[in-house]
Amino acid sequence: MDKKTALEALSAEIRACRRCPLGQTRLQAVPGVGFPDARVVFVGEGPGYQEDRKGEPFVGPAGQLLDKILASIGLSRQTVYIANVVKCHPMKDPSNPDLRGNDRPPLPEEAAACMPFLQRQLAVISPEIIVALGASALRALAPQVAGLTKVRGTWMSYSLPDGKTFKLLPTYHPAALLRNPNWKKDVWTDMKALRQELGLRENS
Repeated sequence: MDKKTALEALSAEIRACRRCPLGQTRLQAVPGVGFPDARVVFVGEGPGYQEDRKGEPFVGPAGQLLDKILASIGLSRQTVYIANVVKCHPMKDPSNPDLRGNDRPPLPEEAAACMPFLQRQLAVISPEIIVALGASALRALAPQVAGLTKVRGTWMSYSLPDGKTFKLLPTYHPAALLRNPNWKKDVWTDMKALRQELGLRENS
């Protein structure tokens, strides 16, 4: 089975999943999107309001900013893979999915239930680098670290249960940049480090 077919089969499995309560309240599961042979996988925490409706990660304002961040170093949704730790929308009030501002970080047990899906996606894609977007993603991928602000921009590693290891780069989530634009310069520093690691030429 080629990578594209394997990811499509995994996406179908994710859409049918009811492993945790999030599966009962979400409108659509959000498996992931991008290039099956991507050298980089960007991992966020979970789908939000607009992602829940479209079934695709990072389609709201944070997603538009992520597209600009990718473009700044010569990447795009067509050349990377984008996924989340949890594949269903974590809501403060699951009884009211149409409520705006209803997002919350995934609970540890929700992340644990969903993590095997992300691990299988990484095993199929086999990227060189994982970029953890935000504290929740970092906590899931590197629970031993102190916190995002202390390790942001530091090269780390993430290993699958079978021992396969990838380079891991933690940085701020695009939604955090919308709340605190002062962090944009830190993310730009991190993206330049990513561009250098990938051997991409400067385009800006």
